Amino acid sequence: MEPLPPPEQLQEQPPPRARTPRLLVIIAVVVLFAVGGIGFGLGRASVDWGTPDAFTVSGSMTVDGSCGSGGYSDIRDGAQVEIVNQDNKVLGVSTLQTSNERCHFTFTVRGIPTGERLYGASTGNANRGVIWKTEQEAKSDGFHLTLG
Repeated sequence: MEPLPPPEQLQEQPPPRARTPRLLVIIAVVVLFAVGGIGFGLGRASVDWGTPDAFTVSGSMTVDGSCGSGGYSDIRDGAQVEIVNQDNKVLGVSTLQTSNERCHFTFTVRGIPTGERLYGASTGNANRGVIWKTEQEAKSDGFHLTLG
């Protein structure tokens, strides 16, 4: 058995300090910013923020007669509704949704840009045509279409 060294040689050593490598901290910060940015972007994409340069158009389509068959087979639940500008450029798309009444459908198209001279709404086949309104009329009244 060996003897203990003299007391002056036994000095208490502080415990080693835990050190986080600088590169690890930088990587963690970059990852947090990236995840936060993606989350913010997805949140903006899925929420109608009501920006002043876009608006929402609501409307309806009513068929007097037998909807979904015969001459009106193109007017049915899920049929596409387009909002276009004066040059027939599509500004927004939605679908007809069946309401409580037979042959009465509603629709909502979000994110329609402001500043166009005219706004048109169309649904069904190309023979149905387009109903035109000014921006103010489209915003305040929406589009309420009737066939038959």
